[in-house]
Amino acid sequence: MTGKRETSTQGKRRPGRRHRKAYAAGPPVSLDPFQEQAIEALLEGYSVLVAAPTGTGKTLIAEKLLVNILSEGKGAVYTSPIKALSNQKFRDFGQLFGQEQVGLITGDLSINERAPLLVMTTEIFRNWCFANPEDLAHTSHVIFDEMHYLDDQERGTAWEESIIFAPPHMKILGLSATVPNVREIASWMADVRGEVVKVIEERCRAVPLEIAWIAPGGEVLDEEEAREEIAERQEVRRWRHRYWDGMLAGGREEANF
Repeated sequence: MTGKRETSTQGKRRPGRRHRKAYAAGPPVSLDPFQEQAIEALLEGYSVLVAAPTGTGKTLIAEKLLVNILSEGKGAVYTSPIKALSNQKFRDFGQLFGQEQVGLITGDLSINERAPLLVMTTEIFRNWCFANPEDLAHTSHVIFDEMHYLDDQERGTAWEESIIFAPPHMKILGLSATVPNVREIASWMADVRGEVVKVIEERCRAVPLEIAWIAPGGEVLDEEEAREEIAERQEVRRWRHRYWDGMLAGGREEANF
């Protein structure tokens, strides 16, 4: 996907400072620069795409935004690609914000659907945009978890249509660890929605990535141990092949007599 609209703010009027609100009180959290940049852009009224490795704290950005939205008496939608993740977020947000503040809508369940914060699958949100846009009149933001599903061959249309048909007043926060073309997506979003879309990228891993192997018996092996294990198993296979080849050859010779 390509778009002509730039994501830069040059030559465009910045959203008013009235968008800035203090967060509700909570445990002190030290934010990384990319988190601060994303939250700053959201408070200024921009739609934002965040691309950062797993474990770096993308969810914290969403939580800070939701604290602000709920403290202002507004609503938000949090979408996820699968029901299991929706159920998990429903429980997590219920503990964080209070059960009365959070609802869940999937193909199987509908709980507290009048709550200001609604968790649902992306397909459900897309359907709301088509059939019940008036129900989103007081909803200021939609958060797309696992934004890289936009490129999914089978389900990507649900994300595309959700972005295109979300009411114009709603701002978007997209979160992904793996989206490779985040700036191209931001340009397309800016084009179809007629707004500036900020891109926040973080490339450093908060937790170093380690590779390990699990043997058939359940042992966790490092690279050297794994190579030794593989070599031993390959030698056993070769021995077995030689053994059975010999047995079969001997059987054929006996049959010839």
